[in-house]
Amino acid sequence: MVVYDAVSGQPLASGQEAALDYAAGLERMMGDREMYARVLARFRGDYRDSAARVRLAADAGDLALAQRLAHTLKGAAAMIEAPGLRQHAAQAEQALRAGRTPDAQTFDSLDAELACVMVQLDTLLAAPAPREAVPAPALNDAVLGQLCALFDLGDSAAQDLVEEYAAGLRTLLGAARMAQLQAAVACFDFEGALGMLRSEVTGRRDLLSG
Repeated sequence: MVVYDAVSGQPLASGQEAALDYAAGLERMMGDREMYARVLARFRGDYRDSAARVRLAADAGDLALAQRLAHTLKGAAAMIEAPGLRQHAAQAEQALRAGRTPDAQTFDSLDAELACVMVQLDTLLAAPAPREAVPAPALNDAVLGQLCALFDLGDSAAQDLVEEYAAGLRTLLGAARMAQLQAAVACFDFEGALGMLRSEVTGRRDLLSG
């Protein structure tokens, strides 16, 4: 698996093994990214030292407490879709349920996997919240007519309209002519801007005449 960004869902590093299966976790939350981010943040706050607590309880001889802690960690790992952590916590829980203290390798693996999860969570939760993509407004004959009228009147509202429909105007005029149009508008050369726009859309004479 690849490490996924908690907000965008895009891979963070090519080929890196994921401690957290973001896609599966997001699916568990019915696609609600904000809810999943809250669950991840809660896990990060509550379980950062959970592997150490399991080990300390076991070392103190309280295997019942250690088992409960391992069981809780296993369930929390399943909730956030951290499969490796869930597996290691289950291994520790199994040993503890049998009345045995897990060996050092089991504890070390649990510690290491939890550390990987926390590193990934720190990265994921530091990502900025996504912004909804707003489609550029469509440039049409009515907008072009309005823009030409504003240019003709010398109305500064033309500046806002040019910026609002910049994408469509750039497609219509080309990058170079669009830059010239924007420069003319910035200098309040509305007559020059009108001339450039008319020269580029002569096929729309019914719209631009008068």
